[in-house]
Amino acid sequence: MSGNPTYAPPPGPPTSCGTCSHLTEGEEGNSDDEAQESHTRLISDVKDYLLTHGHLLKLVRFETPSRVPAVGVNVSCRPTPFPRHLFQRATSLQPAMSELYIRAASDDDWLYSVLRPQIEGEPAGLLASLWDVWVKCREASVVQSVSCAIVRSDYMLHAEAEREAEAELKQVEMNTFSVAGACHAEGVANMHRWLMWKEMAEMGNADTSRSSFQPDRLPSNTNTSAIVSGLSAAHSHYHEQFPTNGPKCILMIVQPFNFNIGDERPLEYGLLACYRCEWREVLSRCSMGSERELFYSRPGDGRGKGSKVFEVSVVYYRAGYDVEEYTEESGGTETRLMLELSRAIKCPDVKMHLIGMKSVQRALAEPGVVARFLPNARRADEVMATFMPMLPLDSSPQGVQARKLAMDTKLAVNYVLKPNLEGGGNNVFREDIPAHLSRIPEENWERYILMRLITPPISAEPGMLLTSQEVYEGPVLSELGVLGFALWRDARQGLTGQDGPVKVEIIKNETLGWTFKTKPIGVDEMSVVKGYGCFDCPLLT
Repeated sequence: MSGNPTYAPPPGPPTSCGTCSHLTEGEEGNSDDEAQESHTRLISDVKDYLLTHGHLLKLVRFETPSRVPAVGVNVSCRPTPFPRHLFQRATSLQPAMSELYIRAASDDDWLYSVLRPQIEGEPAGLLASLWDVWVKCREASVVQSVSCAIVRSDYMLHAEAEREAEAELKQVEMNTFSVAGACHAEGVANMHRWLMWKEMAEMGNADTSRSSFQPDRLPSNTNTSAIVSGLSAAHSHYHEQFPTNGPKCILMIVQPFNFNIGDERPLEYGLLACYRCEWREVLSRCSMGSERELFYSRPGDGRGKGSKVFEVSVVYYRAGYDVEEYTEESGGTETRLMLELSRAIKCPDVKMHLIGMKSVQRALAEPGVVARFLPNARRADEVMATFMPMLPLDSSPQGVQARKLAMDTKLAVNYVLKPNLEGGGNNVFREDIPAHLSRIPEENWERYILMRLITPPISAEPGMLLTSQEVYEGPVLSELGVLGFALWRDARQGLTGQDGPVKVEIIKNETLGWTFKTKPIGVDEMSVVKGYGCFDCPLLT
């Protein structure tokens, strides 16, 4: 090989970094050189850890027959402080939060009353398509009374006076469908722990009591094995229900051109029998038996043995949430209906998908609603305390007032406008809200909710974030996500046309683990894969 090497050491901190000094004389200059060298070494360590541990995003559009390029996920190079007591409160609250959404999803009348304006206002939209799938399942008779879900409740600190001592835990949103980020979050937590031990070892016999890296300040993270355990429990439950002799598998429904395999494959590798099936191939790869068992035909192994057929125990959705997946050309509604009609346990079922819509989050924050679904008064109060004020943009008296507020530039700066979808993204913030609404017909405004902005205190310690574009050093804000797994049974089995609440038996309900994301101050969105935020680890204070 000839020519100059293509690799260059990672750059030092940006020259615009407010934490950098430019000393030129004596020992102070040497200190600056040492800091620069330490900075460069840290970035190199982080890059190598991501590369060697598979925390990458696959650049699928540039794949060749023998190679595929990838980039490391956005990460924080140092853990970010977070109050210990609020971290513990969030994790202990997760079973109650999961139970609230499970029981609310079981009440057809209440759920439809919340979603009806959007269903009737956009009959060809995603929400209407999903509700139609549920109605058809109910009319055909539900043959699987057991469901499961992997959920994540996201929180930020909120302090009116921007002082951390007064910070409260406030919920950003509840994610109930195709929850991602768990495997990357665990890997980055492990990376921070490794960096901690490395720093401690380098300090040698020096006094380490003043180091911020103490073992009990970095919480453990076992997201991957916890999710595998939950899915395995659902698989075993199905086998107990239908102890047939044929092979069974968990079917992971995935999107084509999948760039986030680093967050999906570790779950597949941890399960005994789990196969990936692209959303667009479900109808050709799956079929239904006489008792509505779902069969998956695995592609042949290339050795003349042809395909092998598995009975599907659990349908685990990592696709099926984009509007584009439900167009008439895609056959997405037919795909979803086949999966939901089957007797496989869904993770989650279509109603748990619907319950994650923003209009439901707003409705649950109304006085008395949480108490309706959570019998434990203390837990109900604790859940309610995490909710920010939320308003509809419909034609109700409350909605009319909210519309006036949203169109007032001076008042809108305290709010975020959220579309009625499950999951994050596509939000409009502050003074951009009036202009955004002015471009939309007023009859479509009810597809949004208006939520009071969470105002987190700025971390006293500047963050150091490594993205695909830059190394950022400066003020940061963080978001804590708490993962939960639940397995439950309702009494709807064999019934048709039943509305209203049903008795719910919760078989398993536990906190799995957590995710932690950090972004530069001034950036509104938090999505890591879209390049806004970074995976991080809380440094408990």
